[in-house]
Amino acid sequence: MSTYDEEVYEKLSGNFELLCSIVQQNTGENDMKVNLSKIENIIQEKIPAVLKDHAPEDFYELYTDFQAEYEKFRDFILYDQLIGKNIVALGGGFSSGKSSFLNALMGRNVLPSDIDPATSVPTYIVQGEKHEVMGINIFDRKVRMAPRDIKKIAYGFGAVEDDEDRKISDEVTLGHILRNILFSTPLQQYADIAFSDTPGYSNPVSEHYSARTDEETARRQLNSSNYILWFVQADVGTVTEEDIRFIRRLNDDIPKLIIVSKADKKNLYDLQEIIAKIRSGLDIRGIRYVDVLAFSSKTEQAEDDRLREFIASDTEKIKKQIATWNRRVSEADFARNFKRIFAECKSFYEEEIEEESRRLTRLNTSITKLAAERIESRVAEEILTPLQKIVDDTQKTIREFKQTRVRLKELQDEFFTEIKYIADQVGIAMPEPSEIDLIQDKVQNPMQLIEAYKQKKGIRTDKSLVDMLQNLFEGIEPVITKKPGGSEYQGELVRVIREACMVNQEDIHINDVCHRLENYTELIGTMKNQASSV
Repeated sequence: MSTYDEEVYEKLSGNFELLCSIVQQNTGENDMKVNLSKIENIIQEKIPAVLKDHAPEDFYELYTDFQAEYEKFRDFILYDQLIGKNIVALGGGFSSGKSSFLNALMGRNVLPSDIDPATSVPTYIVQGEKHEVMGINIFDRKVRMAPRDIKKIAYGFGAVEDDEDRKISDEVTLGHILRNILFSTPLQQYADIAFSDTPGYSNPVSEHYSARTDEETARRQLNSSNYILWFVQADVGTVTEEDIRFIRRLNDDIPKLIIVSKADKKNLYDLQEIIAKIRSGLDIRGIRYVDVLAFSSKTEQAEDDRLREFIASDTEKIKKQIATWNRRVSEADFARNFKRIFAECKSFYEEEIEEESRRLTRLNTSITKLAAERIESRVAEEILTPLQKIVDDTQKTIREFKQTRVRLKELQDEFFTEIKYIADQVGIAMPEPSEIDLIQDKVQNPMQLIEAYKQKKGIRTDKSLVDMLQNLFEGIEPVITKKPGGSEYQGELVRVIREACMVNQEDIHINDVCHRLENYTELIGTMKNQASSV
């Protein structure tokens, strides 16, 4: 056998081993460490069964988000390196520069980019002492791989040619066999962050559409993160209506940093115009965001020094924001996210019961009044019989809603008891089942907060200041784009107040007003803590 033949053989052998490991089915060994059969029965069987007849209109979305949160919970069990990490997800359309951004952040091209979306695999990137890659296939088996295999899976592997350039084996892509990948590397410098590189989204009529890029799949993946980096290509010129529609369906309380990628493709003036247009488009639609910043993985190709300096400055701001997220203590939000489906359905049933009860009262009142009228018995029967039938149906509906509400509460208790048991086994923080009912919107009425704060500090309201502010802010509807809490929110709140006050600066003592408003910093902090605890 020639040396070249041995080389071909080694390539084929290596490809065969990788293929075998990726498609290996579950052989009885439990990679999950815990038994999830009970919890999966609740999710897949019991919840749909209880809610199938009387579900809210948005139940499908609630349920798919619930399933996505459970998938994330499973990922944390399979990849215990994720426990305690803040998940920073990268979102945007297909080929919007997400993988290129992560490669630039790590200083090396370790992730595949510009690939067929059907072969892309959702990937977590965490900090580790050495380069390690672990995948989970569709059979829930762990697959250990080498870092170079990430690109093989995405781009394809197995194509081998002989010494006469004849293809011995065809290229194969196996992205569809893997559910996700965990990449641990010292190149990832943020110890308390796990980046989640997801396939870009596309709609069914797009040429890039696949099951991996389905909008619902992408939305669920992003909604299960703590923070979002949303990418918009500079070539597009602005945030598209499709992007706007998609972003509005994401959880509003997840901070979103908008990144204008491939910024080197534009001149400085056009780039600044694009950023301004994106800000305006998001503000007009009431979409909250942290900032809009430019980025390029090829800054050196920018056309002039000022453009390069602008992109470099924004890139540093991006890194600073990520570093801020890295310093924040990660709190497991599984309980709160799991609770959403139960809380929303409970609220729906209570509203329906209240509405049907009002309807029943009106019907009974009508029947009583008609019964008191001296009308011919035949006419009374024609009127009262149908009304009584409606009353009976309404009473039945109320009973069914109440029964479903009771079953839902029982199901909630069963679910959280089981999920708490599992979480304790693997070390994921989860409240006690008895505390789950307390996971509600804990933001108090702002006026109650203010009154409590005034009493605590012995502050008396200056009526003239109140009257002045009411007149000043009449008709003004400022949009706060920062997530409630922290210096960014407080800073923007103060900025909005200052700008509003400056409208009639010549008529008021603006410095005195702003000074007195800024004395409420502690109060704003208190309100922020209330909001952040939701």
